[in-house]
Amino acid sequence: MEQQKLFYNVCNDLWSFAKTLNKSKNEMTDEDWTAAVELLEKTAQKYKTLGNNEYDLAYSSMMGILDYIEKGER
Repeated sequence: MEQQKLFYNVCNDLWSFAKTLNKSKNEMTDEDWTAAVELLEKTAQKYKTLGNNEYDLAYSSMMGILDYIEKGER
């Protein structure tokens, strides 16, 4: 996949993923965390078909968002 198109797609998927995480760490329920991880895995698998580098990019980007929330920086 062309690099620019890959970045565009990852950014769009990150935006969709982040919209589901509109709560602070203290407001997140177990169901919220479970839904977020399931969406992360589903989205990352889409990139697995493109290659390991693409998968790593998508997965690590979404994990960065989860880590940010988990640290309670909001």
